[in-house]
Amino acid sequence: MTRDSKNVDHDNMHLLDWRLFLRSWRIAFSRVQLWGATTLVLLILSLPSFLQTSAAFRGMIGNRYPDAAAARDLHGSMGAPSLNLGEVFRQDHRGALAQLDGSLAASGAALAFLAFLFGVFAAGGWLQVVFERPRGRSLRRFGLGGARYFGRFLRIGVLSVLALGLARWIWYGAPWSHIVEGLILEVPEYDRGKLETLGSERQVRILGWFQDGMFAIAFAKVMVWATYTRTRMALRDGRSVIVAAVATAFLMLRHPIQTLRPLLLLLVLEALVVLGVCGWGMGAVQARFDAEPGGWHVALMFLIGALALAWRQVTRGARYHAAARVSQALVPPTEHRPDPWAQTVGGPGGPQYPVADDEYHVTV
Repeated sequence: MTRDSKNVDHDNMHLLDWRLFLRSWRIAFSRVQLWGATTLVLLILSLPSFLQTSAAFRGMIGNRYPDAAAARDLHGSMGAPSLNLGEVFRQDHRGALAQLDGSLAASGAALAFLAFLFGVFAAGGWLQVVFERPRGRSLRRFGLGGARYFGRFLRIGVLSVLALGLARWIWYGAPWSHIVEGLILEVPEYDRGKLETLGSERQVRILGWFQDGMFAIAFAKVMVWATYTRTRMALRDGRSVIVAAVATAFLMLRHPIQTLRPLLLLLVLEALVVLGVCGWGMGAVQARFDAEPGGWHVALMFLIGALALAWRQVTRGARYHAAARVSQALVPPTEHRPDPWAQTVGGPGGPQYPVADDEYHVTV
């Protein structure tokens, strides 16, 4: 049984038009078990920080403040400090707040690392489901794919961090200082970084916007490159991260529109909902919270945050689906790197067995 004969996604990998991102999002959204499970895991990872903060503030407040005053005070102290209660609260509890900040920094770093590792695992799970396209037990296939590719995808994650570090050094370190500020703008060496000798504040501001914008573009390209590198390794069952990374970079140079367009449109879709709809909703609820604090405001803010997190998990799955379809269309199989997903046997929804050298081996 070939993969095309059990086309569950009802899409065509040769259709690389601008609507690919919509098809990818629809298919990722239909995998409710997957994005629901990943959202739940990330919410659980955020629970220790919530409990730690809640316990600390409960101890600081006690019965010393009226409920409404305490709510307004905490809201002012945890955001931009207000001119009244927020400053008073910070002054009264500066020692406890400093201790809380230190403990949250340590635990937050550990939880962020766990979230990074889970993201690596989830990438393998999404790609396993995208390529295999099971009718049932998709959560089990997700877990098996995450375990199968975890080691290789972790190396790609480390390589991505190094690439981002290099990009940051280029745009904020010595190359920017010597080439842009020194050679182009002729800023004296003692003023590089401060830019007090430039003609106007407007020039400094425009230069800062350009610097931040170029780093943002570099950041986005590294993220896209990492996504396609993982997809290529899953598509061809590659073992060498360096070979896949270099080949992916050349693929993006040869086909910039086909590779960047679907992921860029998915990023715009994600931003419209997370920053636009959810951001507006969070701001509206916070404004009502400032006027009249209540428990339902807190619950509603939590629901809006969970909705934004779930939406991001859907778009993450859509990115891997789009990258898989683009890679299948642009990365042809060779004798040395055949397509392990092209010829398989197995019942719909169950494990698939690629046919190779008159033997069967399980693809998990």
